[in-house]
Amino acid sequence: MLMASTTTHPGEVLRELLVEREISQRELSSIIQIAHSHLHNILSGDRTISPEIAVRLEAAGLETAIYWLQLQINHQLESIKSDLDKDTENIRVWKEIQENIPMSYFRKHEILNKDREHNINAILSIYGASNVNQFKKIVSNYSFTHFRKSSAFAETRNNVIAWSMMAEHKVKGLKGIKSFAPEKKDELTTKLRKLFVENDNLIEKTKKLLASYGIKFTTLDRPSKTPVDGKSFMSENNPSIVLSLKYKRLDNFAYTLMHELGHVYTHLTKSKYKGESFFTNNTKNDLLEFEADNFARNELIPIEEWNEFVLSNEVFSDDVIYDFAERINIHPAVVRGRVCFEYPNYYRRASEITKSNKIN
Repeated sequence: MLMASTTTHPGEVLRELLVEREISQRELSSIIQIAHSHLHNILSGDRTISPEIAVRLEAAGLETAIYWLQLQINHQLESIKSDLDKDTENIRVWKEIQENIPMSYFRKHEILNKDREHNINAILSIYGASNVNQFKKIVSNYSFTHFRKSSAFAETRNNVIAWSMMAEHKVKGLKGIKSFAPEKKDELTTKLRKLFVENDNLIEKTKKLLASYGIKFTTLDRPSKTPVDGKSFMSENNPSIVLSLKYKRLDNFAYTLMHELGHVYTHLTKSKYKGESFFTNNTKNDLLEFEADNFARNELIPIEEWNEFVLSNEVFSDDVIYDFAERINIHPAVVRGRVCFEYPNYYRRASEITKSNKIN
């Protein structure tokens, strides 16, 4: 007969006893007067041995009622302890995770709910971790090689990591992305400039256009103290761009998108950068950021055109900017944005152009 442990269901012990005594299930169900399906569920561990069944088993000469009830109680107590141990472990794990994530941000995005186990699995999935120790290792070892710290804003490290992980998680679900063709760069940037001029349903049209050229694109708001404008990286076999829309201005959107495309075409197309992530937050440059900035400036406004424009005008009035923007087919807000960046004294001047500098 099976040696029962506290984790052994009494039905399993009874099944072994029936084999030992050469009693069939149908024969026993007839002897103790219960439905065969009921007995089958007990033997399968799906139903308990009640006091009534225990008394009937004793009457049939199959051990004592106390024996069966003790097995049932031990099994149930062990199950309760197991559930409590699991819950206690989940409490510990969730506490360690909470200490490393911006809770309010994940609640806002409906990643978290009232179920602790769901929350643990959801965060581990977003961070690409199989357990809490791996999660903590990912957070502690997260590379900020291409994250430019802002001198104007203090960032919270774990918040930046959370935004980055959410960005990567969000693009994984994007559908309809074509194969990336880097040789079509000029064709894509020309179409993007046209979208900027039209400024109609700009975010969605940009998403569709980039998808047709093999680039994943989406937007994602930031947690507090996360001074990032955007991020570019490889997701599976496609370059990906996520923008935070920190400033919901057309000029900022156009420049930041082109900056990230600079990383895509200048850096992510090279094998040594394919595992890298590039963050943008409008601060001082290293060489790679300078190259991406240069790409953005020249793709929005060709350098020859820009040089002629700034050398030919002493005052950048709205009329002057409108004329130049129409001639090179770019939105006037993009021109004014660059004027204000390179000539800060224009930043606070009143301008009709600022009224159109909104993403539509």
